Amino acid sequence: MSIGPTNSTGLNSPIASFLDNSYVFTDLIETDAFHIKNIHDDTDWSIQNYNVSASSARGPYGMNFTGLNAVSNPIMNSSNWVGPPVSNGDPGIQLSVGGGVPGNGFVQVAQINSVRKDLLWGTFRALIKATPVPGTCTAFFWYFNDSQEIDFEALSYQYNFQNATYPLNLVLQSQQSARQGFSSAASGDWKVAYLPFDPTDDFHEYRIDFVPGNVVYYGDGQVLAIINTTAVPTSPGHLILSQWSNGDAGWSAGPPVQRAVSTVGYVKAYFNSSDPARQSAASKRCKDPSAPGAVCAISDQLISPGSLYSEFFSNNPNMTNNQTIYGKSDAPPFIDESGWTALLKFLAFLITAYVIERFV
Repeated sequence: MSIGPTNSTGLNSPIASFLDNSYVFTDLIETDAFHIKNIHDDTDWSIQNYNVSASSARGPYGMNFTGLNAVSNPIMNSSNWVGPPVSNGDPGIQLSVGGGVPGNGFVQVAQINSVRKDLLWGTFRALIKATPVPGTCTAFFWYFNDSQEIDFEALSYQYNFQNATYPLNLVLQSQQSARQGFSSAASGDWKVAYLPFDPTDDFHEYRIDFVPGNVVYYGDGQVLAIINTTAVPTSPGHLILSQWSNGDAGWSAGPPVQRAVSTVGYVKAYFNSSDPARQSAASKRCKDPSAPGAVCAISDQLISPGSLYSEFFSNNPNMTNNQTIYGKSDAPPFIDESGWTALLKFLAFLITAYVIERFV
């Protein structure tokens, strides 16, 4: 990560103390959802628009993922961390699920994906206020494919407000769970943690530390669980935030009787890239890893009561050089392999057109 004007190695994050290790990460994605005017314009995120049939969704209803259900609601005064948002509800990115039984058989749901798909080892954090409306799944996860996936899944029907019990499903999909019909419980890579807080009363941070051989789950900085089986992924992936319901009585339940909204306050991802170009950029930035300021610590920065303030490296001058951060980057937008192919084809087209016009 570009920390410092000329010599920057990365960010140092202490992973759970019982692993007795810390890691340096070279790349970042930071999204301050409290101040983004329109998530649809954000080049770090892709708003999803697609349908999943009831049979594919493995529930009585299909799902219509629509950008209409992923809406920014920034704080009205862009210089403040308190105060009313521009619209109703909580400030941040509102991910909603439509209420009632859908007449067309498809529940309207929401999902946003990180554009970058080169996230390998890293620490991934999202500040979320979950819906209290029963019948949905609010999810934050790292994803490569259906057999390499690291999930937080909050099922709102499971909350018991009377006795303050708030289970959170920690799911690690693997090749073994895929062979068993995507049942992580059968493979031993599904854990249920009971949150020490009400996830619907305020914003809380959910964090995944994904390092070689280990996945550690946190809630507001407290370790909830660790999984260190052969199911731990080994491929690069991307981040997904969603809220959905397919009426499956064994999972999401629902659909909710009324519109349900879960709100994202921020996403902070600090990671090592699998992309050779980003690896090369990191090695060029880091001339002396032992130099003062070459490595900066990632602190556990949770919001304080009465304020939504949180630290972002990208809000500090000269700390995120050569990073791809929406609205703040001095580096070109990240382009994956398919994007480079399309760009090269377009350049070839322009060159061919020039040659024909110039010489033919």
